[in-house]
Amino acid sequence: MTPYPDPHTRRPSLLSPGSGATLPARVAGLAAWLRGRDASGLALPEARLASRVEAWMEVHEPDGRVREGLNFTSCDHLGLCSHREVRAAAADALARFGPHSAGPAAAGGQHVLAEPLCAGLADLTGLAHVTAMPSGWAAGYGAMRALVGRDDVVLLDAQAGGALREGARAAGAAVHAFRHTDLSHLQQRLVRLRAARPRSLIVVATPALFPHDGATPDLPALRRLTRDHAALLMVDVGQDLGCTGPGGRGELGLQGVEDAPDLLVGSLARTFASNGGFVAAESAELLRYVQHYSPAYGGSSALSPPQLAAATRALGIVRSAEGAARRAALQRAAITLRTALARAWLRPESPGPILALTFAHEAVAPVAAARCGEEGVVATPLEPPTTARGTSVLRLHLMATHEPALLTGVARILTRSIESGLQHANCLALARD
Repeated sequence: MTPYPDPHTRRPSLLSPGSGATLPARVAGLAAWLRGRDASGLALPEARLASRVEAWMEVHEPDGRVREGLNFTSCDHLGLCSHREVRAAAADALARFGPHSAGPAAAGGQHVLAEPLCAGLADLTGLAHVTAMPSGWAAGYGAMRALVGRDDVVLLDAQAGGALREGARAAGAAVHAFRHTDLSHLQQRLVRLRAARPRSLIVVATPALFPHDGATPDLPALRRLTRDHAALLMVDVGQDLGCTGPGGRGELGLQGVEDAPDLLVGSLARTFASNGGFVAAESAELLRYVQHYSPAYGGSSALSPPQLAAATRALGIVRSAEGAARRAALQRAAITLRTALARAWLRPESPGPILALTFAHEAVAPVAAARCGEEGVVATPLEPPTTARGTSVLRLHLMATHEPALLTGVARILTRSIESGLQHANCLALARD
């Protein structure tokens, strides 16, 4: 196979913005890098899903090839996208109300089907007031963008996702990071910032579950800390709500959170069988403030009736005995695959429904993903700027519908594929030397 393009010399435009006063000059660096990737046989993933979101998937490649394989790339942890009742609910809403909301929620586009969904999410999260949002990213970005301004401060976990960070930056707030899940470091920063800016709003924001390493902050301790320093706490529950924890309450349930965060943001896409997101708050005034000032709420079309109906039915299943059984099946799948990988000396970092293997070279995950695809396992390679420069991550989304009997074989395929990626990276290192 043609050597993998050296990421340090061939992809500057992905690590920093392109330059040039003309469009060709601006895009030239990335275009050259993509041509090199195509020539190497490691084109960026551009396959199109051509089947239902299930454990076994069919994808169509840009060159016309059709591939099938075990699906570890779709976000459907409990396997509800293909559930008969969820599909029936969406089909009924489509027949009754049509396919489109036809406007932003702030302009009359929010359908009445949002009401039972929001009520169910309020019950699940324990926060009384919930509004639906166009996506999980829009929920995080829009809530942050609404809350803070140029005189305010946002403290983010160093591994917090892009929506919260981009929302804070777009609002002009002063953005600071604290070390990953390190509450002592957060406390030091809060003490200094509160003393220096006594009149500023300070927002502390973190995911409840980090997808890359499976870390979870101590939410009760975090809540006490933010109260002690008059800071607002925003928690992103998009990774865990519905698919983990007692009753599907995620880390809120697993950690026995009684004093809830001021604001929760989340996604429907990972567990609730629909595009979309939500913002939840205990204070009606706070939620109305977010709705009023969020560009996502006021500028993007609201969720369609079929999406709302599918998510509402999925939420009902999440909270039922069937949902508990599916969460147990998801946990069995995760334990089976991790145990098999540990026998091969691979230590996936995340104990949750997302398995992430991190490598100290940008070439390893893309090569490994390509090899996995050749053997019928579809996984997602992550590279800079999604990951830190000089690293790559091979990510697998686990589903309740992944049969444990197949996962030992999947582990063998992963092991062989990763060995190919590591060998390729070693060849590149020798070539540079």
